[in-house]
Amino acid sequence: MTEHTLGPGIRRLRPDDHFMILAETDATPMQIGALVFLDVAGADRAGVFAALRDHLLARLAHTPLLAVLHEAPDGYDSDVWVDVADIDIDKHIQRVSEPLDAARLRRFVADKAMERLDLSRPPFRIVVFDNLPGGEAALHLTVHHAVTDGVGFQTLLGLLSDDTEPATATRQAGALPTPEIWRAAADARFTALDEARASRRALTDQALTMLRSGSLPPRGVTPTLKLSGPTSPQRAYATLSLPFERVRALGKALKGTVNDVFLALAASALRRYLLDIDDLPTTPIMVNSARSYRRPAHGDFSNRIVAMHPHLATHLADPLDRLRAIQNAMADERARTPYDEALLDAPEKPYGARDRRARFADKTRGGAAVLPGNVTLSNVPGPSDARSWAGFRQIANYPTPLLGSGRFLNITSRRNGDNLDLGIMADPTKISDVDRLARYVVEALAEYEGLARPPTSR
Repeated sequence: MTEHTLGPGIRRLRPDDHFMILAETDATPMQIGALVFLDVAGADRAGVFAALRDHLLARLAHTPLLAVLHEAPDGYDSDVWVDVADIDIDKHIQRVSEPLDAARLRRFVADKAMERLDLSRPPFRIVVFDNLPGGEAALHLTVHHAVTDGVGFQTLLGLLSDDTEPATATRQAGALPTPEIWRAAADARFTALDEARASRRALTDQALTMLRSGSLPPRGVTPTLKLSGPTSPQRAYATLSLPFERVRALGKALKGTVNDVFLALAASALRRYLLDIDDLPTTPIMVNSARSYRRPAHGDFSNRIVAMHPHLATHLADPLDRLRAIQNAMADERARTPYDEALLDAPEKPYGARDRRARFADKTRGGAAVLPGNVTLSNVPGPSDARSWAGFRQIANYPTPLLGSGRFLNITSRRNGDNLDLGIMADPTKISDVDRLARYVVEALAEYEGLARPPTSR
């Protein structure tokens, strides 16, 4: 053990990771996931659960999931993940053999989204559906957001798939030091960070000056809707797949990116839905989203994201005007992110964990929004090549996103080979027909494709 580490198998949480724990309530579990569909031949159906269970067990040691959370004494140091050598696997890999149709499967996933993970155990759950209609099986993987962000989650899925060979080394458990040794290691750590803190002071001061000066483009105000207010402890879930080449070609035709198109499709669908229910505000809907700033030095996991709050131009009726306004809003947000990143990367201080707990004690009461924004939209990179699990070909990789406090909708997209797979999670007390919203996304793609064609070919 070096003078300020806590020993092998122990990893401190970053403040961003700790935020994911502090922001969690029974109505807003802070966990991310995926619903992965697999193609299973009839002859293999009887043994699919055992095959997937053995496959996952052989690869979990590659991931940061085999660990439990421990708080530092008195909150003086950051909380830590401590590796464990083994787990009660039946609590983490579960089987559902009931032949669920698509609607009942989505209902199951929506209900599971509200089951908080027990952080006294390793922070994940995997449900295997081995008897779905049409020769398919599925994995529903849930991981606490304190472990990693969306980009890290995609790395984790790769480590659990056939992309990675089974682990061969015996896993060793971490051992927490005594409070006295922990305090001494923390003191040494904070002393070492003093130099880094001093060297970054000019950078953080500059960032604060820029963010407070008004020289950066101002952010819009989150409008109040009839759908606004505390997030309920209920969820509705829908999925859809869009051909990736169609989305990419549309972006090129409209001088935009895949992400621009994704945001425009979501904006068009949401505008149409809000018009249906007579709840479209005169000012644009605001997004709570994130941009990854992960670099090789940061490693593969934990949270390395900067909050972004662009608007969706839902007040504009013309689809192309809406797309250009979204692109401008995103450009404004990108101009802010280097300064936000500088503040997020500030070195930790003594009693940082205790102080964060005190600040969040009142923030999560009553279900008020912790961050600005009406909805969450995320476009996360995914594999462009074919993927398989225990030899079973991956058909779909739908996100199962979370709803943060005070929001009623999250649409997250993820590439899966030839498709862009979308997962839509909604508060059903506010979005009563999530399937209609999904249909509107598909119809928005056709609308934009029509507008992208030359007038003579429309």
